[in-house]
Formats: sequence, structure tokens, C-alpha cells
Amino acid sequence: MILCYNIGMGKRIRDIDSEVLCVDEHLHTGSFSAFRSVHLSTFVFAFFGIGFYRLWYQFNFYNLHFSVDLGMVTVAANVVRAGVIFLLVLLVYRAGFTRAGRGVFVWSGFVLMTASSLLYLIDLFFDQTSFESLRIVIGGVGLVGGEVIWIFFLERLKPAQVFMYAAGGLALSCALSLAMGYLDPAVAGMVNLFVPALSVFSYWQAMSELDKRSEASERTGDALYESPGQFLGIVQIVAAFFLYALLLGVALGYPDGRLRELSQAARSVHQVLVVALLCAVVWFALVRGRAFKLSGYWLFQNALMMASICFLMSGAPLAEEASTFLLTNAITCFYIPLVYFICLIARHVRWPATLVYAVVYGGSLLFMAGGRVVVYRIGPTLDHSLWLLIVMAVLVLVESTLVIRPKLMGDTVLGFEIDRIDARRLSPETFWASTPPIAQAGCGFAEAYGLTSVEGSIIRLIAQGRSRSFIADALNYSENTIRNYTRTAYRKVGVHSKQELIDRVVEFSGVPEETDG
Repeated sequence: MILCYNIGMGKRIRDIDSEVLCVDEHLHTGSFSAFRSVHLSTFVFAFFGIGFYRLWYQFNFYNLHFSVDLGMVTVAANVVRAGVIFLLVLLVYRAGFTRAGRGVFVWSGFVLMTASSLLYLIDLFFDQTSFESLRIVIGGVGLVGGEVIWIFFLERLKPAQVFMYAAGGLALSCALSLAMGYLDPAVAGMVNLFVPALSVFSYWQAMSELDKRSEASERTGDALYESPGQFLGIVQIVAAFFLYALLLGVALGYPDGRLRELSQAARSVHQVLVVALLCAVVWFALVRGRAFKLSGYWLFQNALMMASICFLMSGAPLAEEASTFLLTNAITCFYIPLVYFICLIARHVRWPATLVYAVVYGGSLLFMAGGRVVVYRIGPTLDHSLWLLIVMAVLVLVESTLVIRPKLMGDTVLGFEIDRIDARRLSPETFWASTPPIAQAGCGFAEAYGLTSVEGSIIRLIAQGRSRSFIADALNYSENTIRNYTRTAYRKVGVHSKQELIDRVVEFSGVPEETDG
């Protein structure tokens, strides 16, 4: 198996069984084999860490989706969370995101989330709810640390990787939630006690692996993010997120702010559907190489909301449970655009993702809580709940219009797209026909001198004039590792410098050297 790169086409290529698998510069792949090698072989701990964090969130704030929330207790916790998000991120940002500053979020999240889980066990064993409000508030504050540490991780990845780990972690959390829903409450509570520690441990392992591979993009940029920012487009997207969060708050509290619950069967179906949906979206975007755009996903989110409103308006039997089921799906799936596009916006405007997270995620929590409070206060006083449904419909129209075409990168919508070459399986003849002769020499050159697949890929990139840092990023190795491979390759080829190597490759390929004039 030979790993090589066609830089001119902007594609990473893996030659497997006489076929060439394309992976573009945004890490879209064209087959499951390429997808597995690019995405499933890196940062496995991140899947589990994000999944554990989301599992804890679903267990403690949504009772594994048995209800859409815990009523006004959840509202209070979200308000506290938003305040803590703004405060901690501001303080740490002013002091600098040092190792000690990041440790504040790691340890605060771990300690407070574990304390909240312990209070849950105490209430469970004594068959009471004395600590319910306290544990939700403490857990809400702890969630700030649990969320921010994974923002630290995601902001260092390429857009497709952010999408992959956010979607994959959410799918894993739903699968785990489904399993925990059928456990004995005491067993589930004991598992819940250890989940924060598992998430933090996974974070440490994922960050350590990231440091070793030196894959951080550090917002230095893909071509999609090099055009000047358009402030109005950013405001449009953030406003749409806030309005949708407000809409969720109003819908959750309809018609009078009371708690709305789901049956065991309904929540199990919800979790299975979310897992299936996320697998389909990942397959469509990363394996099939199609575009994932905010406008398209937002249409799906609003379809869930409009269907929920229609059920409520119909007044049919089981309409309220059907509406609650749809809202639960909408809340869960809202996680993807929030996290993914927070990282993309940060990448575009070149701000720390934690600051964008504080504004967008914290603001969304406040708007969701505000919508729930409004319904709780005003809903019982209205002579007809139809007014609330009309307000909800108007909000859907406004926020969906804002996301129709926000332009942040010239004529490119926010998201990542394939607009050069389809990320699909290409025959070797098709690939090599469009490749410069000096690059074509790579595979034969490697075989002639007994180079390994990695050494052959490095030689090919060196012959194309690529720097060591570029090669390290392209091949997913550290610069030190690339240096060691290069020395070994030099020894096998019998050269001592980059120029001697290029001359040897040119001589082997039969490409005439360029002359002045």
C-alpha cells in the first residue's frame, strides 16, 4: 500500500488494490477505506470523551430524554451556566489560555460534575429529591468546564475533523443513553458517577496524541477562510442561533410552562433515529464527499420545528407527545450546528474558539431560558394558546430567512464543499494522466530504491518543493518524525541534500531540466 499526494489537485491519495482513493484538502474522502484511514485511525479517545460528556448531559439534564428538560430548574441552571461561561472565559482569556488556565476548566468540570452525580446517588438511595435543584445547578456550572475542554481540542482540528468528532461523539452518547435507559436506576447512577472522570481522561489522551502528531491547524488556514470577513454574515448566523434557541424555549414551555415527558418507547426511538441520522450525514459529507452546508442542515432543524407546531395546532390525540418527540430531536440535533459552526466562525474571524463559544453557546442558553420563562409567565394568562403558536411560526420564518445565504467567504457559504474534483475512487490511469511527470516518478522511484510507502510519499513531496512542516501536516506526522524518515530515505537513495535528491528524481523520471531563457 503506497501513500502519496497529488498536491496540484489538492488531494491526498492512497493506492489500495490498484485503485486510488481521493481525499481533498478538507479531508473529504471518497470511500469507506479512505474514511477509515483518515478519520477512524486518529484521536479515538475524542469519540469516547465527547460521547461521555454528552451522555452525562443527557442523563442529568434530560433524564435520558425521558423529558425535554426538568422545567424551571433547568432554566435556572442554564442561566447560571451562561453567566459562568462568560465570566470564566473572559477571566482566562485576559490571563491567557495557558496550561494553568486550561486546567481551571478541566478540574472545575471534573469536580463539579462528579459532585452533581454524587448528589444524584444520595437522592436515589434515600428515595427523595432534596438535592435535585442543587445538583442541577452544580452540574450546570460543571458542564462549562466539560464543554470548554472539548472546544480546546476541536479548535485545533480541520473543519471536517471538527464535524466528524462532534457528530460521532453525539451519536455515541445517544447509543450509550439508549443502553443506560434499560439499566437498573442504581446501576445507571453508579455509571453516571464515573462518566466525568472518563471524559477528562479521554480529553488528556486526545490532546496528548494531538500534540504528538502536531496536526493543529491553528487557523492558518484553508483557502476557504482566506477572504475578508463580512461582519453582517456573522451577525446573521448568530442571530439565527439565538432566535432558534428562543423558539426552542417557547416550544418546550408551551402552553403554560409545565414539564413535558416522553415514554420509554418514544425516547428509545428518538435515540435510534438520531444515531441513524448522524451516521447518514457523516457518510454523505465525509465518505461520499458532498457539501455540508448550514443552510441545508438548518432547513432540517426547522422542518422538525414546523412539524412540532403543526401537531400542537391540530389538537389531535397524542399530538402533544408527537410534538415533544420532535422537539427532543430538534434539541439534540441543535448540538451539531452550534459546535461545528462555532469552530468555523472562530476559524474565519481568527478568534479563539472559546470566545465564540462563550458568545454563541452562552447566548443560546440565555435565549432558550428566556423563551421558557416568557411562556411560564404569560402562557397561563392568554385566553387562547393560538397566539403562542403564531409567535412560534413567525420566529421560524425570521430565523430561517437569516440562514438562507449568509456570506462569510465571498460567494462561498459557511461550511465545507467539494467544488474541484469529486472525492471518489479514481482509476490509476485517470489519476496519473493528470499528474505532472516529476510526481509520476514517485511510485517507480520508491520501488527502484526500496523505499517504504511513507518514505516514498516524503520523497515525492520534497521533489515538488514542499517544506518539512507542510509534509508533516499532510502525512499526519511530527516534523521530527519526517526528519528521521528523510534521513533514512537519503541513505537508501545515496544522496546527502535536498538538491541532490531532486536531481536524482529528475534524472529517474526523464524530465528535462529547465534552463534560463
